[in-house]
Amino acid sequence: MSVQDNYKNFPNNLFEPESIRVDGCTYKLYRARFNNLFTLYEYLKSNPKTNDDIFDRLASVTNDSDFAGKPYPEAVEDLVGDIDPGYEEFLKLQSDLKRATKGKVHKYKLVRTVAGGHLNIPAYCAGSPLCYETEEKITKPKFVSLHVSLSYYWGTTKTQVLHRAIIITNIIKALEQAGYSVNLNTFELCEKDGELVYIVVQIKQHGGRLNMSALYKTLCHVEFLRRILFRILETMCVRKSWSNGYGSTCSEEFTRETLKLGKNDIFFDQPREMGIRGESLATDFENAIYHLNLQDKIDVEKAKREFRKDTKILSKRRY
Repeated sequence: MSVQDNYKNFPNNLFEPESIRVDGCTYKLYRARFNNLFTLYEYLKSNPKTNDDIFDRLASVTNDSDFAGKPYPEAVEDLVGDIDPGYEEFLKLQSDLKRATKGKVHKYKLVRTVAGGHLNIPAYCAGSPLCYETEEKITKPKFVSLHVSLSYYWGTTKTQVLHRAIIITNIIKALEQAGYSVNLNTFELCEKDGELVYIVVQIKQHGGRLNMSALYKTLCHVEFLRRILFRILETMCVRKSWSNGYGSTCSEEFTRETLKLGKNDIFFDQPREMGIRGESLATDFENAIYHLNLQDKIDVEKAKREFRKDTKILSKRRY
């Protein structure tokens, strides 16, 4: 059995590589997709063949816990297992940050009634009981797409990862409370010597409920990248020297161009690019909001006050 067989055995998760053009350059794109954490769990538990020609050392297993978090077997089981105690602390860090401005579109439609409004002469002459017309306001939510990079450079700390997760979930809740319909795209896009790896782990879609436990498992722990996503990469038929660092996280500009993101789509970059340093949650939140240009939708000062109160919660958290 070779790594190429993974593409035959898991056709809904792995897709044959293709050549694409980005900014005038040609890249070989390798794609994987998982519609939820259970699908991802099933894939990993099926023990797909690893690409031993490229990955002579499987970092998903051999990296130490100080860097990569829980051991690989535990990280896999956590995808579908009970939430750890840190989840309750995580929920306490969700604040009410909505502003008065609502993300809704108001339209009007013409309706016929038996009384009130304006008399429709043709309908009246025809003897129709619904001979009056009036306008009714229709309220529809605005749609916004959020794209979250699941990868980050090797020097990113666990606290930076946690702070970004808290910031992302608070922004999503604030937008939803303000009437926006949020689509959330969570993915890894990395590059190595002209090869691109694009791994999508779907958490939320338009109209779907915000699954806080799935967000927690995906965003809060470094093992999701350094164990789970590393293992997916190890089962793909890449040909370049990915074992040397497991690729570089693509920039926002490159990602927007590659994935054809809309100009109004919100992109959550790796922590350091958003000014998230992991020292102060209040400061990190403010830096992130201004980086995203969301200060007109999020009450920054209120959030900073709330997050300063939560310093004790974060200081007690264990990794």
